[in-house]
Amino acid sequence: MRRLIFVTIALVLVFGMACSRETPAPLPSTSTTTTTTTAAPPPATTTSVPVLQKGTYDEALLWFRSVKTFHFVLEDGGVHAEGDVTRSTPGAEKVQFRANGKEWLAEATAKGVTWKRREGSAWRNAETPEFGPRLYQRVTLPFDPQKKEGVPLLASEEGETNLYRFTNANTGDVHEMWVKKRDGAVERIKIGEKVDLKITVQ
Repeated sequence: MRRLIFVTIALVLVFGMACSRETPAPLPSTSTTTTTTTAAPPPATTTSVPVLQKGTYDEALLWFRSVKTFHFVLEDGGVHAEGDVTRSTPGAEKVQFRANGKEWLAEATAKGVTWKRREGSAWRNAETPEFGPRLYQRVTLPFDPQKKEGVPLLASEEGETNLYRFTNANTGDVHEMWVKKRDGAVERIKIGEKVDLKITVQ
């Protein structure tokens, strides 16, 4: 009987020691690790803003059609005239000038351009002088003919002024126009050796 008890106790001890040497397997992890990748922003691109040319030919045409007033000196086919243009709206121009020793006043009305000549201190209705229609158009309407080159060419930059040059496709006359860079104002227009119009803004 004692032997049986001894054997039983010995088996229990051996079994206990054997079990204590086992290392339990690690439990599977229940937490998941996620990695987030953030795309790098695209490199910044720098774009250069083009510098707009000032004092262009087109700006000059617009200025000539719409400017409220200017003083002019005109040489046109043997006629020398000096005077002023005033404009309430485009198409309603008044031109007062002196030519061939006489003072003239031409004004756009509903009936067309009317002409007056100064006599003493008063203006009197007068017949249109022979040079009148051409002179009136020279100083009130920009002359923009078909160009042999296709477009007016920037011939040079003279300080604050651009010089444009082109050839009239119909007559072969060389046209030149000086335009202020600052505001597109016309300073001078030459057509061959026959026409020279100089403009100043008062």
